[in-house]
Amino acid sequence: MSNFKLVIMGIFGFFLLAAVLVFSGILPGLSGSSGVAGGKVVFWGTIPAGQISGLIEDLNRQYKPMEVVYVEKDKNSFDRSLTEALASGVGPDLAMLPKELIYRHADKVYPIPYSALSARDFRDTFIQEGELYLTGVGILALPFRLDPMVMYFNRDLLSNAGISLPPSSWEEILFITPKLVEKDQSGNIVKSAVSFGEFKNVNYAKDILSLMTMQAGNPIVERKENGFKVVFGDTAGFSLKPADEAVRYYTNFSNPVQPSYSWNKSLANSRDAFLSGTLAFYFGYASELLSLRELNPHLNFDVAKVPQTKGAVAQITIGNIDGLSILKSSGNIAGAFDAAKIMTDPDFSLKLAQKMFLPPPRRDLLAEKPPDAYMNVFFDSAIMSRGWIDPSSYDTSVIFRGLVENVVSGRLRISEAVMNANGELGGLFKN
Repeated sequence: MSNFKLVIMGIFGFFLLAAVLVFSGILPGLSGSSGVAGGKVVFWGTIPAGQISGLIEDLNRQYKPMEVVYVEKDKNSFDRSLTEALASGVGPDLAMLPKELIYRHADKVYPIPYSALSARDFRDTFIQEGELYLTGVGILALPFRLDPMVMYFNRDLLSNAGISLPPSSWEEILFITPKLVEKDQSGNIVKSAVSFGEFKNVNYAKDILSLMTMQAGNPIVERKENGFKVVFGDTAGFSLKPADEAVRYYTNFSNPVQPSYSWNKSLANSRDAFLSGTLAFYFGYASELLSLRELNPHLNFDVAKVPQTKGAVAQITIGNIDGLSILKSSGNIAGAFDAAKIMTDPDFSLKLAQKMFLPPPRRDLLAEKPPDAYMNVFFDSAIMSRGWIDPSSYDTSVIFRGLVENVVSGRLRISEAVMNANGELGGLFKN
């Protein structure tokens, strides 16, 4: 080996060791009087500035000489903005990384070594969905914000049908659907029970199908030592394929010959139908509560945990999770790490969750249920939250849409459509 290569390897090894020591708090001389690294930490996120700026200002006053500068970014263009900024060398030190961008940006993130935070301590601190950020070499992000899927229901429609309580199982939904569906003289649906069966006019159709598949025991994607394996079409140890059963259940609601027929492609978007009072159950996220109230203050609705499969080992919902990631391009890795630790500690995490009217992603905070009835459901749903590594949100949505439409149109049998989707999902992962 040449002397040049030996020098380069030595320099790389030095910086790797130094980074580990910085994270572990062993390397002296990098912290200010407050016990944190100094300097500016530029933080990009999609949280409205009005909800977090006050907390950032308090942080900066308390932890001088650190200065966290928050930059609000549009959620829809965040991926592109981050990619372009990193390519031009002007990216942030710290960024909110949603689960949909874990795979795409993993190579740009500086993993927090397990010497600084062990995998065991991480699991004991954060909800199970947060484990999507764990890798063989370190932690890609610290869970920061959580938005679990819940079931909104129209109280008036249920009362009119003689239903006293919202369903807690998928089997119950099948049973009560005929009681809730109303048709006109021409046989057109004018009131629906649940908006399942189609894709285009169902908000979060991919998430709902993912939820059902995970509840049935299939994680959709598994992390392996050499990458990821798509297992969407696997039996997962069951006699029937979980994805097949999830797709069958979901698509039956748009089949006119089934007793559960409740939805079709001619109806309004599911969220709009719920707001208009013509849909009994709407599957959406906790973050939608305030906007639903605002858009129709006269709508008599409530919220419950998503139904489960009877006899299931674990209760599961799907959640949108964001973590704080330190970027490799940062000029202040130590400061970014300290900022991430502070913003995911119990005090900051609880205050942020209260500002956003969302549950925190920390187990210790979720153990104390709030008095608010809505938040009580959100807290329970947070503990149940799961997710899967999505390599490309847009492309996987196209795949799931094709899956549903292939089944509903009769182009493919359910088993064929699932295996076709399994192969397409696998093609999105690079070896």
